[in-house]
Amino acid sequence: MRPSVLTMIMLATAILAQQTKTTSTKPTIVFVCEHGSAKSIIAAVEFERMAKEKGLHLNILARGTNPDAEIPKLVRDGLKADGYDAGSLKPTKVSEKDLKGAARIVSFGPDLKPWLAEPAAVLDWSATPSVGEDYRAAREYIRRQLEILLKDLKK
Repeated sequence: MRPSVLTMIMLATAILAQQTKTTSTKPTIVFVCEHGSAKSIIAAVEFERMAKEKGLHLNILARGTNPDAEIPKLVRDGLKADGYDAGSLKPTKVSEKDLKGAARIVSFGPDLKPWLAEPAAVLDWSATPSVGEDYRAAREYIRRQLEILLKDLKK
């Protein structure tokens, strides 16, 4: 018995949809700090640049466990001096959905267990210097950690 043309079209559509879904899914990297307005933002912006330079297509998120209302002027000015426009970036509260299935999760200190639906490895970058005390030192520390993370992702 030969399949009908309609059955063949439905099968081809299903296969194409599955392939599209598979190829359009980018790994997610989530950076989380307490206020979602400094370390996680710097890490996300810097990592976006680094990933693009290496040809990596990633979904990069900056989140906070207790987010500020906005990104502080000190951080906006630092990003601007580094060639980035913080534009309409706003601190965003981390959610279980953000972390679920993430390729990498980085915490700048906060305990993320309340948002982890399943056990996950969380990289601890809590040794990052305070952005408020020394933006450049914090940024340089974050950049060094990002280089390590980038090498790990390329394996």
